[in-house]
Amino acid sequence: MIVGIALLTSACGSGGDGTATAPSPSTMTTATSASPSVAAHPAATNTYDLAAYCDKGGPATLLTGQPAYKGKGPHPVLLTTKAPDSVGATQAPLASPGETQSEPPHDTYHPDPAKAQLVACVANKDKGKLVTTCRYSHNADHYVRYFRQGQYAVTVYEAKTGRRLGTTTVLGDDTYTCLAQVSFFDGEPLEETVWLDAGLPAFRKALAPWVNAAKS
Repeated sequence: MIVGIALLTSACGSGGDGTATAPSPSTMTTATSASPSVAAHPAATNTYDLAAYCDKGGPATLLTGQPAYKGKGPHPVLLTTKAPDSVGATQAPLASPGETQSEPPHDTYHPDPAKAQLVACVANKDKGKLVTTCRYSHNADHYVRYFRQGQYAVTVYEAKTGRRLGTTTVLGDDTYTCLAQVSFFDGEPLEETVWLDAGLPAFRKALAPWVNAAKS
């Protein structure tokens, strides 16, 4: 049951809570690891097969039928996260202009699963600078929402071998304007942190060293 419309009672507050400045989206480290010693499987038939690379310990079976990570870029990459709340409103990736979230056309960042060469696992680091604070009140209840710039850790794997290729960090939006009116439901917390998500352009920039690389 909706309690009612809560009216904004104070101006948005800016950051300055002492949180360290987030790293640049292009900051990355590279690493390699031995391919997991697991049974072979021909190729991915859906995105869930590829998302298994993001499981702790890696997938139960390697997708050895995936195309090799070689040749000129761009190399098809699947962005995914296992936890439903890891990337805010599942914005990994956001739909590109003209696409729909339900049926985007196959392209570099929305690949045919069987053609994906890379898997990028995205996880919320649960930290980031305070962007703004929104305060609302209704009757005796006072709601506070802290909007923070999300920081997302991205680990890149080769789909065919399961080899870890490297890691990078992607930053969410750093601006937000408090809404004048917001509806709250019974049982919602009075105080809550909301992470501002990163859009597909930020992921494209961060993943460019792997997606656009020429591999022999």
